[in-house]
Amino acid sequence: MSLKKNYRLSVFLFFILPVLFAAQIAGQTNQTDPAPSEIERLNRRIEEQKAEITKLREELREESAQRKEQQKILNALAEKLDRLDSTVAEATKSTLDKKVEVVPAVLEKPAAQTETVAATANAEKSPAQSQDKTAAPAKQNDKTSNAVESGLGKVKFTGMIQSWYAGGNEGFNDTFRFRRVELRLTGDLLPKVRWSVMFDLAKTLALNTSSRSVGGNPLISDVSVNQSSRVLQEAYVTFSHFKRANLQVGQFKLPVGQEALQSSSALDTIERALFMTDRARGGALGDVRDFGVMMFGPLNKQVDYQIGVFNGSGETQNDVDRSDQKAIAGRMVYRPEFIKGLQVGGSGVWGNGNRLNNPRRDRLGAELVYDRQKYKFKTELMTGVDGDIHRRGYYAHFGYRFLPKLEGIFRFDMFDPDIRRETNPANVTERDYIAGVNYYFRENNLKLQFNYLRKTFRSSIQPSRNQFVVNLQTAW
Repeated sequence: MSLKKNYRLSVFLFFILPVLFAAQIAGQTNQTDPAPSEIERLNRRIEEQKAEITKLREELREESAQRKEQQKILNALAEKLDRLDSTVAEATKSTLDKKVEVVPAVLEKPAAQTETVAATANAEKSPAQSQDKTAAPAKQNDKTSNAVESGLGKVKFTGMIQSWYAGGNEGFNDTFRFRRVELRLTGDLLPKVRWSVMFDLAKTLALNTSSRSVGGNPLISDVSVNQSSRVLQEAYVTFSHFKRANLQVGQFKLPVGQEALQSSSALDTIERALFMTDRARGGALGDVRDFGVMMFGPLNKQVDYQIGVFNGSGETQNDVDRSDQKAIAGRMVYRPEFIKGLQVGGSGVWGNGNRLNNPRRDRLGAELVYDRQKYKFKTELMTGVDGDIHRRGYYAHFGYRFLPKLEGIFRFDMFDPDIRRETNPANVTERDYIAGVNYYFRENNLKLQFNYLRKTFRSSIQPSRNQFVVNLQTAW
């Protein structure tokens, strides 16, 4: 009986255990796999995100298209503005041309009639019109604000004012003065033809006198105006058709010396060297003007030249030549590539005069300049022959920029008006020792200079003296 029971238990376990095991496995499988409803929810979420991405892409395409349309509209407006500006400029030029054409007709009328027309025109103008014309230049753009429209081409107006205060001893009277009041007009006649006119309104008219002895007493025999003292300083036309052979015709500076050709607004000291400024004792070895024709330009990257033919060596400024002989002047400058900032040059004038009414006036000089970063050194030697008198001048200059706006300078300056004689104040050698500072508010456009001068004379023919000069300069 027990065997039979065991047999039945074994059969029961054999059939029941696999079924229970399978059910357990099925239960575990159901617990691991997600339900069909969750899978569907995830699929719907993915589809929604895809739809949002597609919508964003469409919005970006629409925004890009709108921007392109807006850019097209802006470009079209810019073209219309350019055409409008051109139309306004042409209309303004036409109006100015008509006004300029009216001027000759007015000038042809008698003086009284012209004054009546001018008075009537002024009376008809209203204050508002006057203010508009005054304010008009301020409305111009930066490209045209530096030029003035004229009858032909554009005119540029520049200038300089040097206000001095000078003091000293040994009979020197402390004084204020205008050293230079230069006004310059330049303009274009053609793309390669320019003109320039310069006036110095601070010039004081001077006279040249000559005398002869009558009964042992000197008597003035002739009086004439010193033409170099007239306000008209320069007037010339420049032709620049050839880069290496520019042509200049008119009255301008002779190409002699380095500091002589340097702009007065860019001088390192308040005044130029003695051999150019001591005019009372023959110191006119540079910084002189005359009428003539000059060719100039670069021979190459290192060498520049100037050569010209003039009425004289500076004595016939604003006047006609008194003889057929003409003066020849020239200058050449070399800037080596292996020493940056170095410049070496030479210049001279051959007066070509040998008669009593046209005495010999020759010049010969050498120059050296080294200008690098904060340092500046320059020196010049100039010799001259006026008739039978031989002259010599020399200076050595050193400058150092302590600060971007502050420069200290020292100079030794010598001039011998007659190297053969040392007998009186007219021919004694002068040696000046100059120390000073330059303060550049805005480079040479606005600067303040102070120079102290110790003037000495050979053989104590004249007593030494001290001077100081202050210069306030404005240039535009």
